[in-house]
Amino acid sequence: MARPRKPEAERRSRTIGVRVTTAEAAEIAERAGAARMTRGGYLRRRALGQPVREAVVHRLGAAERVELHRIGVNLNQIARALNSGASAPPGTLEAVERVRKLTSDLLSDEALDR
Repeated sequence: MARPRKPEAERRSRTIGVRVTTAEAAEIAERAGAARMTRGGYLRRRALGQPVREAVVHRLGAAERVELHRIGVNLNQIARALNSGASAPPGTLEAVERVRKLTSDLLSDEALDR
């Protein structure tokens, strides 16, 4: 059985042509890809003022990857201890706050809301 047809008011039957440079087209395609959207869907949401969450890619060096892995291991150990009924180790809240700050620095609102 086929999908029911949308009412006329909900159909996307109109097109709007926009001329852009080659560089602009490449940037739009890159941003749409980062947001995992089609170019049309990306442009529609941006034009209508709807939020678009773009992935932020950071190139981490070897030292940063090792440190990030250590943080992840420690967080996993803390989670296991808490899930088994143990109390939080001293300094847990401070450590979580440091991770939260680092995360917010890496994923700044400016980068997410281009």
